[in-house]
Amino acid sequence: MKKKSLAASYLAAYIINIIKYNSIFLKVKPLKESAEAAQALADTKMAELQVVQDKVAAINAKVQELKD
Repeated sequence: MKKKSLAASYLAAYIINIIKYNSIFLKVKPLKESAEAAQALADTKMAELQVVQDKVAAINAKVQELKD
């Protein structure tokens, strides 16, 4: 194609690369969304864990106080 038109060859290469990018993007997008959802769930569970750990620490402090 370069023999016919240099501009047309660059345009064709650009379009081919856009098509490749789109096919990769369509595969990666659901994976990225599920990773974001998993991270949000992990953040929520870590916050819940911190609340429980604080409660356990308070209970352990009361137990230690009653032992003394």
